[in-house]
Amino acid sequence: MGTSAQQQDIVDQTISKYVEVADRAELGEGASRYKVVDVKGDLTSSFKGLYRELVRLGMAPALRRDNDGSLALILVKYSQKSNAALLASLAALTIVTVYISGLALAGLPGGGMLTPILYLVGLLGPLLIHESGHWIFMRRFDVPRSPPYLIPAPPLQLGFLGTLGAVINMKWVPATADELAMIGVAGPLAGFLAAIPVALVGLHTSAIVPASAVPPGSSLSVVPVIMDLLLAFIHTPSGYVVEMSPLTFAAYIVFFVTFLNLIPVGQLDGGHVLRAALGEKGHMTISLLFVAVLLVSGIYMPTLGLFGIIALFLLLLTRGRHPGPALEGSRLTGLGVVAVIIYGILLALTLPVPS
Repeated sequence: MGTSAQQQDIVDQTISKYVEVADRAELGEGASRYKVVDVKGDLTSSFKGLYRELVRLGMAPALRRDNDGSLALILVKYSQKSNAALLASLAALTIVTVYISGLALAGLPGGGMLTPILYLVGLLGPLLIHESGHWIFMRRFDVPRSPPYLIPAPPLQLGFLGTLGAVINMKWVPATADELAMIGVAGPLAGFLAAIPVALVGLHTSAIVPASAVPPGSSLSVVPVIMDLLLAFIHTPSGYVVEMSPLTFAAYIVFFVTFLNLIPVGQLDGGHVLRAALGEKGHMTISLLFVAVLLVSGIYMPTLGLFGIIALFLLLLTRGRHPGPALEGSRLTGLGVVAVIIYGILLALTLPVPS
């Protein structure tokens, strides 16, 4: 899709407010490349202003350095439309599959007729809040984005959970490393915080039963660290264990989904944060090490091995690459450092450990 002469004039006028350019070259499919002659003011501040104005015009910018050290401005025309019919269809199907999954949990403590609703709210609520965390910061930083799409999956009765979570299509990378890191960590943080009250209510509606009454192989071999910490709110006599309610099970899944998203591979949430913090080579190194540790840990804890297999698949799918922020060479400042600290805390709290 091309750009009309009038639109091109508006784009050129917008660019001229922030940088002086020359030698515009068409790259095809609505993309173009400019040689940057001069930057008007601080590079980061100027690019952030340029980014926001161009995105609102339907043009996504990136600033890259050529081999000779000169700056090149890349513009790509992106679609501002979303598929409302697909959005609604996936949401409806996901609600159905998660509801059906909830029927399989009716025998759990605190279950009954409301079990499917409890599971639906306890699972989809935090997952949608997770994606909303991303969306809010994308909107704050004017990053082109889609609405959250729910992803259905076969129900529990067929060995799945009823959903694969939700996803937002980030149509272009954020302007700076700080923004990339904050967008990356905002979703896991929001979903994690939303899952804590779900877990607490779930634990208080769970049952305390003698360990001897639990059938062999039916107890959980690993739990996220946060679940162990929250169990401190529940008095469990010696020789007794907690039998999970539907809400507890839903929170348990959300915490594990959070951990999965925090794995620093490709464009997972953790990948966004580590790419912003460490650059391309550092991100690749940590990705490989993290996957290796998960796979080796799987010898002793199969759950970690499963996470490792998923991470390895994503690593191979993306070749471990992440484009980084639109401003090449952008480095973290205070906001991004806070995001990295939050990331580390969340990773530690959702880490699966033996129960």
